[in-house]
Amino acid sequence: MAKRRLDVSDFANFTLIGEVQISPDGTRAVFSQQTVSLREDDYRVQLMHINLSDQSVRPLTTSGKRNQGICWSPDGRKVAFVGDREFGKQIWVIPVDGGEAVRVTNFKHGISHVCWSPDAQVLYALVPAAANGEVEVFDAGLTPSLAQEVVDKEAKGWREGPKRYEQLYYKQDGTGLSHLRYPQLVRIDVTTGLFTQLTRGEEGVGTFAVAPDGSLYFTRGRDREFKWWFSDLYRYDETSGKSSLVSDAFIFHGLQCSPDGSTIAALVHDESYYRYESAAHLQLYLLTPAGQTLAHLTESFPDDLTNSNLSDLRADTGDSLIEWSSDGEYLYVLSTREGCGEVVRFRTDGSTPQGEVVVAGRRDVFSFALRGDTFVYAYATDTNPSRLASQILRSDVRYGGRIARPPHAPMDESCVCSPAFELEHALYAPNDEWLRTVELCDPEPFWYRSAEDWWIQGWVMKPAGYEQGKKYPVILEIHGGPQLNFGYAMFHEMQWFAAQGYAIVYTNPRGGKSYGQSFVNAVRHHYGENDAADVLNGLDAALEKFDFLDGKRVAVTGGSYGGFMTNWLVGHTDRFFAAVSQRSISNWVSFYGCSDIGPRFVEAQLTPNAKENLDKLWMMSPLAYATHVTTPLLLIHSENDLRCPMEQAEQFYTWIRSQGKETQLLRIPNASHGLSRNGKPSLRIRRLEAIFGFIHEHLPPEEEHAR
Repeated sequence: MAKRRLDVSDFANFTLIGEVQISPDGTRAVFSQQTVSLREDDYRVQLMHINLSDQSVRPLTTSGKRNQGICWSPDGRKVAFVGDREFGKQIWVIPVDGGEAVRVTNFKHGISHVCWSPDAQVLYALVPAAANGEVEVFDAGLTPSLAQEVVDKEAKGWREGPKRYEQLYYKQDGTGLSHLRYPQLVRIDVTTGLFTQLTRGEEGVGTFAVAPDGSLYFTRGRDREFKWWFSDLYRYDETSGKSSLVSDAFIFHGLQCSPDGSTIAALVHDESYYRYESAAHLQLYLLTPAGQTLAHLTESFPDDLTNSNLSDLRADTGDSLIEWSSDGEYLYVLSTREGCGEVVRFRTDGSTPQGEVVVAGRRDVFSFALRGDTFVYAYATDTNPSRLASQILRSDVRYGGRIARPPHAPMDESCVCSPAFELEHALYAPNDEWLRTVELCDPEPFWYRSAEDWWIQGWVMKPAGYEQGKKYPVILEIHGGPQLNFGYAMFHEMQWFAAQGYAIVYTNPRGGKSYGQSFVNAVRHHYGENDAADVLNGLDAALEKFDFLDGKRVAVTGGSYGGFMTNWLVGHTDRFFAAVSQRSISNWVSFYGCSDIGPRFVEAQLTPNAKENLDKLWMMSPLAYATHVTTPLLLIHSENDLRCPMEQAEQFYTWIRSQGKETQLLRIPNASHGLSRNGKPSLRIRRLEAIFGFIHEHLPPEEEHAR
């Protein structure tokens, strides 16, 4: 069967797996599945049930648009989840073997992060409440339609009314201006729906964990005004009804109690944060219930404990960050190595400080769950965004080729990611059949030396319909972050550009993740220096290595930090025939005051004591070089972007346009910073068409360069 080329709207044909949770007996799993409706211009997330022995898959939920936060009951008979089918986001409980979901809660402002008590009589969750205030519920007897009227009326009053703030951070991209409500921990009786609010205060609860004996541990912000990213560990005492500080020695993120309840595993930022700040790797520690440190398990681990791979085909993967083995001997976490999303594990006796790779290969593992010796995980490849697979784990470290993760120094030659192990069983591949009908391009990785003799990784994609001996125009893609990275995860955007006859070059310049702590830290306080050299050197290395790339016909595009870099490059070179800058930064001085993370980001990433270093901020701003821009430039910006606010594009556009230079501004309404990944499908299509349309309209004829 002849294959067709990928279309701009084909992201809507993909089914994306998100979070995964295994039943207590290890025989079944429930996972979330995201689909796109172009007709409704929206997404749907439903829960799916899979029998791990016969691999049969069936829907567990079919109602509502968003069903997530999967949590199995301790007896394995029910699943609790957060669904939006009525009364907004509420907890629902559904029998796994058949029956209708039952709504348990009626909180007025939604709910998140659901967990059962060990005796299955209680559910714990996070619910927003005003500072030092009480959680609000809908009045008893309200029908769903009347409740919606109440919500709509209050929302209208909020939109149209004045808002007063007296705190530094009062907005968040994707959410909007703060309603001044903060997550608090509640206990809910599963049978009656009656609840007790367990925490109050001016700081919100970040996450929590329930120990086997029912003890509750949670993280709470330390200083919402000036250090909202700091969080300490607390314990809630059921007898006294009071919370007490367990530890403020770290910045706590993920928590998980050991199977016997004697130990708390915590993903944290430790003292290294004060050296690397927002570029610091996460660390894995073991603590006693009283907060004493038992072990630093990742003291010699060279990589970060997170999945940092970028993709525009990714569903919500939930909150599971750490998994204990049933015997308490191992902890499992996600990590990223040279663009490969992996699962690594650490012995809790501290004997594996470099970690052991459990699932690897040239792919991107982004979600996993563990129960007994059954290990289930979801992963992407660079030509398939979602598959589900399993392994049976063994205690022998050497079984299946488990290996320690060696250090990675940027001055060393490339260290190729670990091979995939031969223990994998395919469970579910929802996109395989459809993908056989379309032509895709396989990215080819390459390495090159850049500034300071560092090794940098990149990829090249041949265009669809590639012919030997022919040269093709190039689109250079620059990733955002900068503390993120490209990797072995599929990008619909790049595949569609390749389907239009363009070759794609993309690299991971210093400042990105998955190459070690020194690498990710290298961009801080040095934006536009060796990171820019890495981008241009990567392009040159690709042109030298791949003779089908037309070096005289190269366009550039990128978003967020990639938008900053696009703006920076067009102010320092004229080698591109066109540039498209997306959700960009042009002026760090105004960014400080306008971004939802402005003060923290600028002082951690650009310069300490920023208010006393305005000259440095200006010299690191692309706007300072706007008079040098000669490249035709399209600026694409979402009007509701609070991370890189709209004024960033407006400033750059006005300065360049006022000089009579060729530039265009595309404003996209009803979209935030995450437009390319989770914006309305219709707007995602318009964005892609605008990027490619601008580039293609400016493409010089090939024969001009042949002469």
